[in-house]
Amino acid sequence: MKTRPHDSNDIQRAVPPWRRILQLISAVVIPSLLLYFIVHSIWTQWDQVRAHEWQLHGWWLLAAALLMWVDLIAIILLWRSLLVDVSHRPLSFGSAYRVSTLANLGKYIPGKVWAVMGMVYLLKREGYPAATALASTVLHQAFMVVAGASFLLLVLGVEFLGRFPLLPVIVGLGGSLLVLYPPVFARLLNWGLRLLHRDPVQIPQSFLRAVIRFFLYIFGWVTYGASFWCMMRGIGIAPPVFWEIVAAFGAAYLIGFLALFAPGGLGVREGIITILLAPYLPAGLPAVVAVAARLWTTAIELVGLLPLIGSLRRFRVTGRER
Repeated sequence: MKTRPHDSNDIQRAVPPWRRILQLISAVVIPSLLLYFIVHSIWTQWDQVRAHEWQLHGWWLLAAALLMWVDLIAIILLWRSLLVDVSHRPLSFGSAYRVSTLANLGKYIPGKVWAVMGMVYLLKREGYPAATALASTVLHQAFMVVAGASFLLLVLGVEFLGRFPLLPVIVGLGGSLLVLYPPVFARLLNWGLRLLHRDPVQIPQSFLRAVIRFFLYIFGWVTYGASFWCMMRGIGIAPPVFWEIVAAFGAAYLIGFLALFAPGGLGVREGIITILLAPYLPAGLPAVVAVAARLWTTAIELVGLLPLIGSLRRFRVTGRER
């Protein structure tokens, strides 16, 4: 006997009022407070900000844009390879780019689940089963988080602890084994799929292939951070260090990604950047860099939508025909 699917009204009634209030507080109040902290930091230290010799350097900005696009393409290719391994079906790069770029817009909706569900929905339109689409997306995010956390724990641990951070390295490598050892992760993934009433999937991934992917994801994190390092030089700020700046931007993005209440990590990412860059830059500049980083990232994402204008028109027509 089939159960009646829940509509949106059922879901709204199922959510207790107190939970909706907490969601509202998390999605609006907390990011607003963090943004106030950023604005207040710039306002109270405006003399130092104004005294800085701001100057745009086109070549550094171009390098920043190119590095971000290299990172974007690399991440899409890594996700596509996971999808192909799980589904045993090819996916053209153009389709992978469209699915990944459009689903990424879901991160600006509180809860972050919309990015995942958007990925699943778009892949279903490409003919992939929901369980396969969900498995590849979860596997991709697991690699992203664990590889990023391992890299950031090592770099920032050395910086703040002043010595080789044994405990963070052990924690990072221990978490990495969950991804690097396929049978363990396959069990965890299929356990989660069962909770979602989805069919289990097979992950045909050797240990060596997982290790190679792990380091390729770390390359993505380094490239992403390096693009922001170049952006800082592009707006007239000479960072005194490289790896610490790269790790600071990576940590801000990762924490903002894990902060489910903040759409697109808004407020959280800027707050973390301001805190982590404070030891390296004059007063007031970390907050300015945080705002500039948000504007820069948003501009790159908007540019990334331009190649999809024509395909989106065909996508809507196909959707109506179905």
